[in-house]
Amino acid sequence: MNAPVRLAVIGTGAMGRNHVRILSMLKEVELVGIVEPDAAAASAVAAQYGCKIFASLDALKGEIDAACVAAPSSLHAEIGTELLRAGIHCLIEKPLATDAAGCRALIDAAKDGGAHLLVGHVEQFNPAVRRLSDIFAGKYNIHAIDARRLGWAGKRITDADVIADLMVHDLDIVLALVRSPVKSISAQGISVLDTSGADHAVATLGFENGTLATLTASRITQNRVRELTVASDIGHIHLDYGRQELAIYRGPDLAPPSLIRAEPGGSVTDYAMERVLVRSTEPLMSEIRHFVDVVNGVEAPLVTGEDALAALQLIWQISTTIGGQLQ
Repeated sequence: MNAPVRLAVIGTGAMGRNHVRILSMLKEVELVGIVEPDAAAASAVAAQYGCKIFASLDALKGEIDAACVAAPSSLHAEIGTELLRAGIHCLIEKPLATDAAGCRALIDAAKDGGAHLLVGHVEQFNPAVRRLSDIFAGKYNIHAIDARRLGWAGKRITDADVIADLMVHDLDIVLALVRSPVKSISAQGISVLDTSGADHAVATLGFENGTLATLTASRITQNRVRELTVASDIGHIHLDYGRQELAIYRGPDLAPPSLIRAEPGGSVTDYAMERVLVRSTEPLMSEIRHFVDVVNGVEAPLVTGEDALAALQLIWQISTTIGGQLQ
């Protein structure tokens, strides 16, 4: 049995508080403390979860093995590089950093400090996504992917366009599924709200292996949609992120005989639907457990710094393409 991993959380905004909540529940973790510049917020979190408040990153050194970084994105590179160089393993919320130089500094700091760097692409830990990844683990061909992430902005992030805010989640999943270099990108978007950049965007990616992916992200749509569909040589697969549901629709030439029902007149249905068993879990809980397993040497990182940088480079390219249209 490994000793509990000593962990701290840097930043206790909405996401940071979720990290603290989950860490306080895990037996394999010792929640050592938090770093939070807002004194009132820090006191409230520390009192609720019985952890210590640290005045600085330097004060953490020697006290922890790992950290969850949920500070503002603009501080990720500065905070992460200091911790990683000190040999402290880091789970950094997305985006990894706000520019390529910051991302590269974090990746290099992890190598220099001999520490693991994971990036919080939490949808990778949605159990339906994990099951979908297992299905396509080198076994079947993906012909096309359609991803839609729609909703109303409300009080969501307004200092980033909808590509960096929402589309990044699906782009990360698409890249993990296809595992082929992107050959072409086309994108369009519109700006409706008083925000930074596009509020509704559509991007089409062509991959070298022939797969075509279309991603739609919107924060001007009244109904909430979080879904991904895959056209493949085993059928049409539909994934609902929120419901954590996965279904495979197969035509008669692909469906197992047990899924095709004879009609009274002797004909058969033109397709069959198979629900894939998915055990519902909280994705952030699974992500943090994975982080602990990586720290303990049990697993390899699912989302590395290099993975996150690759996704961000495509996000920036899509944003630049659409930004030129909006000017």
